[in-house]
Amino acid sequence: MKSLYGLEYVELNLDNLDIAYKIQKETWPKDPDYEDLYDKATNIKEDNVIFLVYDKKDLIGITGVDVFSEYPDTIWLDWFTILKEYRKRGYGTKVLLDTINYCKQLKKYDVFRVEVTYYEKRPALYLYDKVMQLKEEYTLEDTKTSKTNTLIYSYSLNGKLDLWNNRYLGLREYYDSMKCKGSD
Repeated sequence: MKSLYGLEYVELNLDNLDIAYKIQKETWPKDPDYEDLYDKATNIKEDNVIFLVYDKKDLIGITGVDVFSEYPDTIWLDWFTILKEYRKRGYGTKVLLDTINYCKQLKKYDVFRVEVTYYEKRPALYLYDKVMQLKEEYTLEDTKTSKTNTLIYSYSLNGKLDLWNNRYLGLREYYDSMKCKGSD
């Protein structure tokens, strides 16, 4: 991935998998997904990839993209984080914009989207509100007793931008499977 801001992006592979997993566990301690990272490290595809992000020699975070085969017009942000000591320095904006630019260069997708769990004062939401073009609530998988608190942000890669409109993502199933893995 080429940077518009002088950052360096290194594809996830078996040599740096443990580094990425450590970052993932620190950022998402309740649902790290080693299997997903391993799959991306061993089956690298341009639309199913994770990058470690460096500024000069300093590792500052990770970013990646993934797709759902059911939705061929859309590419999704995957495992995006800036390490705590590098936050509030503009890196989040730069890495997100570089990731969007990477997706534009693929010339295969109409829309870049982000699925994120909402909670009050979550720092990433300020970034997505600033950079992304459209925000909507995802409520399809909510029940009377359990709300997912999920937002979908969208960014046009080619001038065309439609709402996600609550199309099925399977989030509840995914997060339930992560809970089961954590209790093994």
